[in-house]
Amino acid sequence: MQKRLQQLNEYNKDDSVFYNTTEAQALVDYFEDYGTPNEKMLAYYLLGRAYYDIHEAPMALNSFQAAIEKADTSASDCDYRQLSRVYGQMSDIFYYQGLYTQEMKCEDLSSYYGWKGKDTLNALLSMACKVFAYKQLNKKDSAIITCQNVINMFDKLGYTKEASYCCSSIIRELIDNNELSIARLFINRYERESGFFNDSNNIEKGKESYYYSKGYYYMAINNLDSAEHYFRKELNEGEDFNNQNAGSRGLALLFQQKHMGDSAAKYALYSYEMNDSVYAQRAMLEVEQMQGLYDYSRNQEIARQEKERADHANAIIQLISVILFFFVIIAFVIVREVHKKRNEEKEEYKNKVSLLAKTNSEVIHLRTHEQTLSKLLKEKEKEAENLGNAIEAYKIKVGLQKESSEIRLQKSEVYNNLSKLASKGIFLTDDQWQRVYMMVIDVLPNFYKLISEKKFELSENEFKTCILIRLHFTSKDVANMIGVTQPYISKVCRSLMFKLFQKEGKSKELSEILKQYS
Repeated sequence: MQKRLQQLNEYNKDDSVFYNTTEAQALVDYFEDYGTPNEKMLAYYLLGRAYYDIHEAPMALNSFQAAIEKADTSASDCDYRQLSRVYGQMSDIFYYQGLYTQEMKCEDLSSYYGWKGKDTLNALLSMACKVFAYKQLNKKDSAIITCQNVINMFDKLGYTKEASYCCSSIIRELIDNNELSIARLFINRYERESGFFNDSNNIEKGKESYYYSKGYYYMAINNLDSAEHYFRKELNEGEDFNNQNAGSRGLALLFQQKHMGDSAAKYALYSYEMNDSVYAQRAMLEVEQMQGLYDYSRNQEIARQEKERADHANAIIQLISVILFFFVIIAFVIVREVHKKRNEEKEEYKNKVSLLAKTNSEVIHLRTHEQTLSKLLKEKEKEAENLGNAIEAYKIKVGLQKESSEIRLQKSEVYNNLSKLASKGIFLTDDQWQRVYMMVIDVLPNFYKLISEKKFELSENEFKTCILIRLHFTSKDVANMIGVTQPYISKVCRSLMFKLFQKEGKSKELSEILKQYS
């Protein structure tokens, strides 16, 4: 069992992914009864790592807490290095769940036991992780001071590469505090010593967010051309939502500083859309975390029930005897209630017979007032006719509003220019699309609301195709303006019919339905 424990520990140290908790749970079950405090701590730690990898964070926290409780910190042979790693893993979970205060407490303990176990690198890394928590809590000064202290300690102990890694984490905060000279030193050191840059000074894939920090620095020193270069570099090379959001936000701020309102609005809108996408992803992550909490509660409930069955087997037998006794009592009560209910039903039957006779008498009486009822009926019919006329008047009013939207569309300069481009079969640029979006929002607000609510279900081509079909362009014109084939547009129209209206149909049917939205 000790060999299996060490093998699983080596598997974990190699950053291998756990796909189940079977082996780790078997080790916990064994060493719980026969292991030393250090072995118990390690077994529970590995179980926590397994739960973490299968996305059951609450169960992972429970296992890490058990590992901490098994450690004997008063013993001379206590494995402080392992205890430091337990607290480090707990801090990771708290960070990704947004519990930054709890995260920093765990980082402090991880650092404390790292120093005590002479694991200086892990102790310093735990201190460095507090920088990100301070940033999330918007404590910029604390983040800067902590980061500078950690860098000095890394350098003092010979971990120069790790020190250079930390340099990139507070560049923006230094700029916000107007400490531009220190920010420049950190930029130079990060690019020179981190090893993340090639000979052309391009950062390795996945770390493109650094370009925003560098662009932010150049914008602070009023070197706007260099700032624009790095913001566009992040936008072009960083493919995820965060890079797209940061790059577009940087360009929006830059063009605002240059007093170029149209360009600033364009990238601000794009940044807004990327924020929506990031929000959607975060919402999805929160759902997964809630699912993890549910799984944790369910597993805890199952464990509790199993323990109760094992501990109270004799009590259950006695309980069954008591239940049988009460069953006889309840059966007697039920029989008595059934008899009582039958008597009540019989009485209710008699009451209904009496009520029927009374009702028949009232019917005869009402027939004598047939003339009065006829007059009342005519009044109601007149009222219904007036309501019908009012509804028809409203329909006419709606028709005039739609006609007004179409007239505004035909008078729009953007629409007329768009028609000329369509007749020439010209592919639309991003700027031209921006003007089209603004026109649709202004002239056809209800239509834009319809498609914007479905934005995350539609691809970019579907979104653009839907707009052009509503603007009365043919499939051929749409294909030219988007830069695809006409059969492709037909396929997109069928997809739009289903996504927007849950119907089957082609471009003609889609066009007819979309005309109803002004």
